[in-house]
Amino acid sequence: MLLTAIVFLPLIAGVICMLAPDRAARWIAAVFTGVVFLLSLWLYFGLVATGSPNFGSVIAPQWYIDVPWINVVLGAFHLKVDYALGADGLSMTMLILNGLLSFLAVIGSWKIGKRPRLYFALLLILETGVMGVFAAFDLFLFIFFWEIELIPMFLLIGIWGGARREYAAWKFLIYTLVGSAFTLAGIFLIYFQTGGRDASYQHFTQTAPSLTGSLPFFGGSVSLALAIFLLLFVGFAVKIPMWPLHTWLPDAHTEAPTAVSVLLAGVLLKMGAYGLIRICLGFAPHGAMEFAPVLGVLAAINVLWGAGASMVQKDMKRMIAYSSVSHMGYVLLGVAAAAAIGTANINFRQAALTGATLQMFTHGTITAMLFFSVGVLYEKAHTRDIDVFGGIGKRMPMLMLLYSVACFAALGLPGLSGFVAEYLVFTGSFATLPVATIFAAFGVVLTAGYLLWMLRRSFYGPLNMKWDWLTDTTVREAFPLVALGLVILFVGIYPQPIIDLLTPSLQQMVHSMSALAIH
Repeated sequence: MLLTAIVFLPLIAGVICMLAPDRAARWIAAVFTGVVFLLSLWLYFGLVATGSPNFGSVIAPQWYIDVPWINVVLGAFHLKVDYALGADGLSMTMLILNGLLSFLAVIGSWKIGKRPRLYFALLLILETGVMGVFAAFDLFLFIFFWEIELIPMFLLIGIWGGARREYAAWKFLIYTLVGSAFTLAGIFLIYFQTGGRDASYQHFTQTAPSLTGSLPFFGGSVSLALAIFLLLFVGFAVKIPMWPLHTWLPDAHTEAPTAVSVLLAGVLLKMGAYGLIRICLGFAPHGAMEFAPVLGVLAAINVLWGAGASMVQKDMKRMIAYSSVSHMGYVLLGVAAAAAIGTANINFRQAALTGATLQMFTHGTITAMLFFSVGVLYEKAHTRDIDVFGGIGKRMPMLMLLYSVACFAALGLPGLSGFVAEYLVFTGSFATLPVATIFAAFGVVLTAGYLLWMLRRSFYGPLNMKWDWLTDTTVREAFPLVALGLVILFVGIYPQPIIDLLTPSLQQMVHSMSALAIH
């Protein structure tokens, strides 16, 4: 029941928000998102309290619930969908991240003036959709929640966005729907190839990796495992986003309100990475191993392309959007290294996958802090153009400090969470994909370049007297920044709790792939 509460409490709160007065909608959203975040922490401590070295694995998830939902039999066609929710180490980190960022997004949207009841209701419905993706343990239930989140995100961008909001919203929707169509095709293919009777994660983990054979393809053939992997992968690649399917992201970020950008970068991109690790690696490992060298190349391109594009941006939000493309490339690199079966020690491949998964969490908090910082500045100055500022740190010392911490974390400064994730990715991936890793590592240099250059031009140096009227961040505006800064600092100094949480699930995946490679 606890997982059900975490998934559906925000939906209930959204309905209440629509019926409540405008003033009350903010408080309803804040209370319910705060409660859901606390419940997600309760889940974590419940996992830890088991004391088992295999707590929270995909085979034996904690807080598991499985109730029959849809069972349709039409001749040879059999569609069975269960209401199956569970939590393992991989999903737990994402549940906590979504709970935290949803709560902070409500706080960051406190002064929203346009149709607040609808706005907060959509934020809450979005939280339900994302929570469902991370909690689902049935593949059809997963895609059901995956599609649910499209509606509130489309409306949040399309109604409360900037001047080109409708274009950005439609672009986001079309890209995601087209990608989802491929993923749904992959789900049906793997479902029927494994018997067409059960879509649970436990069933696929035990049956899908053994799939063999081939499918006709343009006069030739392609292995069944690779076909399943690629179909599943397309929808996740769009959401990550992976070059060259990334062009929807800068437009969506530029036009979206600050809190929506926080959720878009903080948790929606992680849905794609989560699907890649959970479903592609877990259920199509042979295909992942075949595609690993290509994925390594695409990862390096992602890192360098995103960083290079960030270098030339004048809009702060657009710069951070492209930086997300770059940093999600490290996730792709870690996944590729984990799947690249060769002479490398299995521990290096597990380190790469651990780093990729940790990068999902750390990037979520770091990018959220960056977007909140830009949002505070835009709310006061009504512009995000880097070149028009200069020395404004003298008027906004607190914002300058917090924004600088976020930038230092993004460029991988030791002692902050970004360093831990990137170090694990590079250490693990160099053993299996050395060339791609060397190219991707250069992205760290580019990241330092564009972030430090932005800080110097905007906040440091002599004050541009045009901005001598600016005031520093208020307590309400600083609250999300300080909260995220503490998380970034804690994980950077003591990452062991989150690594221990991830290890059982990731270890199972890596060992399964190694066993398949031997046979």
